[in-house]
Amino acid sequence: MNATRMLDKLPFTGLIREIITVGLLELAKSNIFESEKSELNERVAELMERMSNQVEEYFSEISSSKIVLNDRSAYFIKTKRLIKWYGEGRIPEDYIRLMIYVLRGTSNLLKRKKIDFMDSLEKVQVGREVILGEKFNNSLAIVPAVIKQAEFYEFQHEFLRPTAGEKPEILLDPVWFALMAIGFLRCFAGYYGGRYYFITKEDIEAILDIPEKARMIHDAIIYLAVTHTKMKPIPYCEELYELKLSYGLASSETVIPIEVYPMKIYEISLVGNAYTCTRTMLLDLTESTNYLKAYINFLHSMPQISFGIETKDSNYENPIHALLDLAEREIQKPVQGDNSMLLLTFVKDLYRAIHTGRPSLIEETLLRLLRISHSILTSKGKVNLLLKNTVNVFMYEPHLSAVIHAGRR
Repeated sequence: MNATRMLDKLPFTGLIREIITVGLLELAKSNIFESEKSELNERVAELMERMSNQVEEYFSEISSSKIVLNDRSAYFIKTKRLIKWYGEGRIPEDYIRLMIYVLRGTSNLLKRKKIDFMDSLEKVQVGREVILGEKFNNSLAIVPAVIKQAEFYEFQHEFLRPTAGEKPEILLDPVWFALMAIGFLRCFAGYYGGRYYFITKEDIEAILDIPEKARMIHDAIIYLAVTHTKMKPIPYCEELYELKLSYGLASSETVIPIEVYPMKIYEISLVGNAYTCTRTMLLDLTESTNYLKAYINFLHSMPQISFGIETKDSNYENPIHALLDLAEREIQKPVQGDNSMLLLTFVKDLYRAIHTGRPSLIEETLLRLLRISHSILTSKGKVNLLLKNTVNVFMYEPHLSAVIHAGRR
């Protein structure tokens, strides 16, 4: 069974294709495609059931937006597309729970031999609509609004525009919807500030039939998505965004091999009444993660000294951890008495110094921050307590040594 050949039939690119590809990646890393045809349905059903149980626990305290009216109507109320597949039952309220619902429902259909995994994957029809799979109980489902995208799909000299109505461009059967659900849950990197974030990787079709490489990329997507969900970086500023995400990887000792980069992130926002792809970025966090790992390790080599910063409302492991948050706050609401974005400027300078690989630039950046720190500590005006405490610890000589030493790794 050649997963790459199946993806070659898809006439669209972008987030939907990448999410489906990650769904196939989940199967590839488990050697599903090496199964005998007689075992395939059972193995896929078991994987879907096992994954639905795992992600249900992981997502128990993680939210997403409620299912929009058009999707809810199509799936459960008006045309009842999913009820025709899976039968009556508890209706999921948000998109995360929807994906878990689809996984369990499709797993059950495969176990009962109501549908066939291979037959569905091999059927892709392209016309005025793109149909993935085949009708089950005379029903196909629309793509969920949150990943339908506002970008155009070009095919056969036509631009197929995403719609909000009952005649969408892409229709799915239970197997293809379940693959999309797997990809959605693996790529999901948080929903906060009214925005969704998804981590994917372009052009991974070629490694789907190489289980070892499939596992490496699969794990990297999950590690980065989990870290992104935890750290909640906001891409106001690319340098700050990457450093905050890199800090999350470094502090959790997560290793992402250099060869899996670049990774891709999508930001999806509700613009008017439609979910829209408002930002995409390609990420390579190798240099910044390595620097921050060296920095954290150097601090840990001095266990007798505490570098943490605590206030009534905040708790940070070290000054750089705190400064990244303070710089983010500075963008949202400038620190009182410091309207020139000095902390953000320091973060940008540190980012550039890390990526040039020149320790002298880190020392110059450090000197600029020390001048800022001195003015903050000697200010007669009201100074944010977290900022003051952070600056105090930052200027401590052993900490300065860690900042410089990490740049000489």
